[in-house]
Amino acid sequence: MIVGFTAGFLSRLISLRSGRTHYPGYPSGYISQIALAVIAAMIGSSILTSLLGKEFTAATFLTLAATQFRDVRNTERKTLEQEEHLILVSRGAGYIEGIAITYEARNYLAMLVALLGSALTLAGGLTVGIIGSVIVLIISEIFMSGKRVGDLIDVQPAKISFDKGSLLYAGDVMMMEVGLPHSRERYEKEGLAVVLTPKDERGQAILWNVSQRQAITYEAAAAVGAQKDIGYPEQSPLCRMEMPAGTGKAGLSILPVDRDMAKLIKAIKNTPVLESDKWSKMSSPVLKRKEM
Repeated sequence: MIVGFTAGFLSRLISLRSGRTHYPGYPSGYISQIALAVIAAMIGSSILTSLLGKEFTAATFLTLAATQFRDVRNTERKTLEQEEHLILVSRGAGYIEGIAITYEARNYLAMLVALLGSALTLAGGLTVGIIGSVIVLIISEIFMSGKRVGDLIDVQPAKISFDKGSLLYAGDVMMMEVGLPHSRERYEKEGLAVVLTPKDERGQAILWNVSQRQAITYEAAAAVGAQKDIGYPEQSPLCRMEMPAGTGKAGLSILPVDRDMAKLIKAIKNTPVLESDKWSKMSSPVLKRKEM
């Protein structure tokens, strides 16, 4: 039980980092997730012992307790949805749902790792159990690590320019109309822009997804900051497709606090591909011609 519990707890603890999604927050978010990690690891490491001891009532009780993790997704979703009204650059519904699903799955994975660690220790002894638990931990991390935007999309710096007086462009991609002269000056002096070009059909599909573009915008703002306040839409970071050409490319413009292009590109590339986009494919005639 000790080996299994340790393996399951470490599985959840390793994944409990805020660098990718900027959640959970410190300290309350971490405390609740660590508590759930302890419960999940305890359940997983105890099931096999209960069955071998013919304590079927205890095993059934543990199984019923595990079903309560279904509420984790709803709790995380509600927490993040309430927070959306308090942040200047929102995550978007798709990103929130992806985070909630991940947190639920991580608890089940901690249970599975704990169960396998206990089983390996019982079958092969302490040494086999420890080595096997380490291997299971590595495999579980590989299994849970999904695609990143950088795997499917090229991100290149772009020049900020204005056409017809007030139309803001990120490279060749028209972003929005900036009406105030001082706002246009700020974009020209302090703004950053990138162009996102899909590598293949899947890359183009995720760019057409509005939730994915909102997640990219959020990660960009989280990395370099955004000179934005309530009631100033012209200062909002924006990720928009190149229209009406329909090339599949997108542009992103932002007024950063930290004017660091390398940090901006890294944040965009490290944005996770959302659950709704993992198997999507889409190809425009422009992309098909390029492939030919």
